[in-house]
Amino acid sequence: MTGPGHLVPPEALGALIALLSAIWIALALALELRRRQAPVLPDLPDSAAPPPTTILLPVRDEEANLAACAATLVAQGGAPALRIVDDGSTDRTTAILARIARDEPRVTALAARPPAPGWGGKVNALATGFAGVSTPWILLTDADTRHQPDLLARAHAAAAEHRLDALSLSGRQLTVGLGESLLTPAAYALLDLMLGDWRPFARGEGPTAIANGQYFLLKSSALRAIGGFTAISGDPLDDVALAGALRAGGFRVGFRRAGAALKVRMYEGFTASCRGWRRNFALFVAARPAVVLAAIALPTATLSAMWLALADGSPATFAAGWLAGAAASATIRKSSGNNPFSGAFFPLDVLLLAAILALAMIDRTRGRAASWRGREIEIRR
Repeated sequence: MTGPGHLVPPEALGALIALLSAIWIALALALELRRRQAPVLPDLPDSAAPPPTTILLPVRDEEANLAACAATLVAQGGAPALRIVDDGSTDRTTAILARIARDEPRVTALAARPPAPGWGGKVNALATGFAGVSTPWILLTDADTRHQPDLLARAHAAAAEHRLDALSLSGRQLTVGLGESLLTPAAYALLDLMLGDWRPFARGEGPTAIANGQYFLLKSSALRAIGGFTAISGDPLDDVALAGALRAGGFRVGFRRAGAALKVRMYEGFTASCRGWRRNFALFVAARPAVVLAAIALPTATLSAMWLALADGSPATFAAGWLAGAAASATIRKSSGNNPFSGAFFPLDVLLLAAILALAMIDRTRGRAASWRGREIEIRR
């Protein structure tokens, strides 16, 4: 018997809230530990110069980011060449690019070649920029990134440390306002939990090839050996596909945290954040249904238990569940460099994550992800 006025026995509800709270705290502490254990980039003297490197920066409608990103790339040690490829922009990107190339002799402005059938826009732009490159290394990056001046040298040192042929970095994800900060830290927490221990990936010995297109440093000879960008011409998840192709070709690919040396604001505003993460999840996370179902079930069960606590007139039980979840959310956000006080909005953050994952699963089922800047994205399975 539940007793008068109770939907479920108070003891059972309390036990359920305690269990869910323990799960949230355990996940947060596990993630905190793994992030602390992740190898940091080597520190180098200011005079350290990286090997000759050409930076390839594809841009499409990046008028808000291009100038600031290019400034941090031009400031990299070793005076790398910078090739910026305009991928059919319709805003002021083309004019901004022309000005940058006019004022900075190390910048080459290019227009992406017409894509062949089956080629993705970004990969086609990268192939355009790679044509004729003579340096032994190239760096692939995105316009929403900001690089500390010594980052390229430190990335090369990290690659040399483990004799890697390629190294990809994950930067600090910046968020502005509640609309962005609700989803992005939770999304990265899920990705980091899926990754697990960073240490074997830093050595190029992880069980799978992982990469982040925001920063991908690799040997030009390795890319040519796998057939260049033709090897990943039609894959919408180009960064992971490139890492996989390199690894299949016998090359060592590492993955490491860059921390504050690389800062990224992926999406501006709530709508862009939801749409962007829905697209990313459909391409990658939704391929693992067990992960998605677990990431949906836990927030749903938490919301249900907290609602029952309120409906049963047990505010103390509700408060205990909220406090544990908020503490877990704050811990996760602090460890990723985000505002920990946004954790007070728990469980809205994880419920939003669950909703985006559900939509991503639907997108993957129908074989088409959310479009990106006017381009449809077909999911290959």
